[in-house]
This record gives sequence, C-alpha cells and structure tokens, in this order.
Amino acid sequence: MNLDPTPSLADLAALQAAQRDFPGYAIDVDAASGHRRYIARRTQPGPGPHTLITSDLTELRAELSTSQPAPQLPRRGPPGD
Repeated sequence: MNLDPTPSLADLAALQAAQRDFPGYAIDVDAASGHRRYIARRTQPGPGPHTLITSDLTELRAELSTSQPAPQLPRRGPPGD
C-alpha cells in the first residue's frame, strides 16, 4: 500500500495526541522512503518495546497501549493509620 508521505493536518494532530498519551516514547513521522512511517522509540528504561515502526498510527497506539504497565494503586496501611 502506498500512502501519501506527507501527513495531513489531521494526521499531525493525531501524532501530537499520541506523543502526549505516551510520554515515555519519542514518536516521529518519517517520509524519506516515499512512504509515511511512524516510529516510536522508548526514551526511558522499563517494560515495553524499544522501537516500533508502522505506517498506521492506530496500530502504533494499540501496540503502545498494550505494552503500558498497569497503574500501581497506592498501598493502604491497616485501618487507623
């Protein structure tokens, strides 16, 4: 599938939203190969993939969402603490 390598304004807005939603990753768009590719690189140590490359931003978001660690609930002490 050949995609227009230049992202539209809607694509750029979706890219910015993904960057906000996944702050542990640097997410960029690459059009140098004649195809649009989204590249997510982990910027901090921890679980999850180091690098993801796809032409579909929805797929990128799905992969990053499934790799996010579950939020930790605050521990509670015994009643009265």
